[in-house]
Amino acid sequence: MVLRICILSAAIAASLVAAMPALAAQTVAQAQQAPNSNPLLGVWHTPDGAPPYDLIRPEHYVPAFDLAIAEARADSFRIAGNSAMPSFENTVEAMERSGRQLARVSSTFFTVASADATDANQAIQKDVATKLARLSNDTLLDQNLFKRVDTVFQKRARLGLTPEQLRLVEETHSSFVRAGAALSPASRARVAEINEQLAKLGVDFGQKLLSDQKANDVALSFDEVQGLPADQVSAATVAAAAAGKPGEYLFTATRSAAEPFLTLSPNREAREKIWRAFTYRGDNSNANNTSQIISQLVSLRAERAKLMGAKSHADFVLEDSMAKNTEAALGLLMSVYRPALERSKEELHDIQVLAANDGIEKVEPWDWRYYAEKIRSERFSLDEAQVKQFMPLEGMVDALFETTQKLFGLTTVERKDIPVYASGVRVFEIREADGRKVGLFYADWFARPTKRPGAWMNSIRVPNTLLGDTPIVVNNQNIPQPAQGQPALLSLDEAQTLFHEFGHALHGLLSTARYPSLSGTAVSRDFVEFPSQVYEHWITAPSILREHARNAKGEPMPETMLQALLKAQTFNQGFQTVQQLSSAILDMRLHSLSELPKNFNARDWEEAQLRDLGVPKEVGMRHRLPHFSHIFDGGYSASYYAYTWAEAMDADGFDAFVETGDVFNPELARKLRQEVYERGNTRDPAESYIRFRGRLPTADALLRNRGLKQ
Repeated sequence: MVLRICILSAAIAASLVAAMPALAAQTVAQAQQAPNSNPLLGVWHTPDGAPPYDLIRPEHYVPAFDLAIAEARADSFRIAGNSAMPSFENTVEAMERSGRQLARVSSTFFTVASADATDANQAIQKDVATKLARLSNDTLLDQNLFKRVDTVFQKRARLGLTPEQLRLVEETHSSFVRAGAALSPASRARVAEINEQLAKLGVDFGQKLLSDQKANDVALSFDEVQGLPADQVSAATVAAAAAGKPGEYLFTATRSAAEPFLTLSPNREAREKIWRAFTYRGDNSNANNTSQIISQLVSLRAERAKLMGAKSHADFVLEDSMAKNTEAALGLLMSVYRPALERSKEELHDIQVLAANDGIEKVEPWDWRYYAEKIRSERFSLDEAQVKQFMPLEGMVDALFETTQKLFGLTTVERKDIPVYASGVRVFEIREADGRKVGLFYADWFARPTKRPGAWMNSIRVPNTLLGDTPIVVNNQNIPQPAQGQPALLSLDEAQTLFHEFGHALHGLLSTARYPSLSGTAVSRDFVEFPSQVYEHWITAPSILREHARNAKGEPMPETMLQALLKAQTFNQGFQTVQQLSSAILDMRLHSLSELPKNFNARDWEEAQLRDLGVPKEVGMRHRLPHFSHIFDGGYSASYYAYTWAEAMDADGFDAFVETGDVFNPELARKLRQEVYERGNTRDPAESYIRFRGRLPTADALLRNRGLKQ
C-alpha cells in the first residue's frame, strides 16, 4: 500500500494513511476466523514451546503467514499512528515487541524451507517471499513511522538511555535510512519495487540450483567405484536405493559427496564425471541455468545502490561492516591471494610430476585432489580413508560437546520429546554448569535430496530479556547418510564444519542482549564468522583428538597419525586459498560494477576475471557464479570476503589461547564468552574484539594459520 501512496496526490495519500489501521484490523479479524485447527496459530503446547512440527502440514503455512503479516501490519500502524510524543519506549522499544507471531511463523517455516525443500515447501516459499518483501517495504518506508524513529534518533543523547538502548536507536534508524526511508517519494517507490523483485529472484535462484543439483546426480557402475573406501561405496548404495536405482552407486552433485570422491577415486573418467556434475550446477543448457537471474540480481542491486547514493552495491553493503569500504576488503583479500597463488603454482608442479607417472601429460581440475592426496599421504604418512575410521560422527559430536563444557561450562542432554521436521533431526538441551537451561539445539547433520547444499545455522527463536524468550537454534550439514547400522565417518574438514556451525549456534544461544534486534548473530557479516571460525580450532586440540578420535573398536587414533594430521593442516593451502579467495574477489568485483556490460553472461565474465587474476585452470573457484548461493540467494552479496576478514580475527584470537600454553585457558574462555558470544550487536564489533584480545588483528596470523608465512 505504501508503494501506491508514494505516487498518489497528497490528499488521497493522507486519506489512505488514515484508513490503514482500520484496514489492517479488518484483515486480522478476517484471518482469525480461520479454523482453530492450524497448529501454527495460538498457544504451542509442545515442550519448551518448540514448534509443533509433528502437527504442522504444508497447507497450514500460508494461512498462518497471512494472519501473522496482517498482525505485524497492525502493530506497525499502531506505533506509527500513536498521538503521543515519540519516545524510546513508545516507538523503538514498541517495535521490538511487535510482529511476534510473524517471527514465530517465519522462523518455523524457513527452517524447513532450506532443510527440506519439497515441491510443496518451494511453492510456499515463492508465495510468501513477495508478501514478506512487501511488508518490509511498507514498514521501513512508512513516513509516519520513520518520522517517529527519526525524532527519537535526533534527541537520543538527551534521553538518558543505556548503552544498549542507544545502540538500538542508532541501528533502528540506520535500518530505515538504508532501506530508503529518507529518499524522495519516487525513489522510495522504485526501491520498494526492486526489493520485491530481488526477493523473488533470490528464491528462483535457489530453487533452480537445487533442481539442477538433483538433475546432476551421477549414477556409477560397480567398476567405476572400485578403489573407493567402503564408507563412500556404502553411502552411494544408500543414495541409489533412495532414488529408485538399486544396483547402482549414486553420487549427489554436492560438495560433501563430490570432494571425497575426487580425493580418493583412482578412476579418472569417473572423477571427470563427478567434477563436471558438481562444477556445472546452474551452468547447463537447460531451464535451470542461472545466468539470466544473476544478471537481473546484479543489475537491480546496482540500481538500488545508486538510488541510495552509493557508487555500487559493494560500496553500499560495506558502509555497514567492519571493513567499511571495498578498498579495505579487497586489500586484505589480495594480501593473502598473492602468496597463495605462488604456493598453488608450486603445488601444481608437484602434482604434475606425480601425475606424469600415470601417463597424464596435463593435469585437469578433476585430477588435483586425487594427486594432492597421494602427495599428502607420502609426505605425512597419512591415509585419508584410515583417518576417517577414527573420526565417526558420534565421536566428533562428543568432542564438540566436551569442548563446549571445558570452555564455557555448558552441558548437553538429548531431548527425545521435542517434535522435529524431518527424520534424523536430533534435539539437545544446552544447560549451564548449575543446571539452568540455556536453550535448545536442533542438529540436522545428514544430507537428503530436498536439502539445499552446504552447511548453515539458523535461529528459530532468538534469546532476549525483553520478551523472556528461550533460544532455539538449528545446525545443518550435508553428511552422506551411511548404510543402516554403519557409522558416518567424517573427514577433518567435515569435523571442522561441525565445530564451525556449532560456533554459530553458541553465538545464537548465549546472547544476553535485551532486545531481539541486537541479539545473537545479528552482527555485521565480517564479524559473524569470527565466533564460528575460531571454534574450528578446538577440533585439532591434541587433547580433544586423543580422547574422542577413536575407531569402531574404541581404539584411539595412533599418536603418529594424530601428529601427522596436525602437521598436514597447512598442506595444499595454495589450492584451497586461491579457490576461496578467487570466489571472494569475483563477488566483490561483480558487485562493484555500477552497471553490467551489455550481453552479460556469467560464465564468460567469470572466465575473463579468472584470467586477469591468473587463477590456474587446474585450481578454479570454490564457488562458481552459476551456483554461488552465498551471494545470490543468501545474505553474502559483496560480503563473501567476510570469511577471510573473520579468519584474521579467528587465527589471532586462537593465538591468544596458544600464547598462554593452555588452549582451554579459563580466563580467556570467560572473556571470549562475555565479550563476543554474549554481546550480540549491543556495541560495535571492533570494540567486542578489542575487549577480548586487547587489540585488532592483522593478516599475519591468518597467513601463518594457512602456512603461507613463517
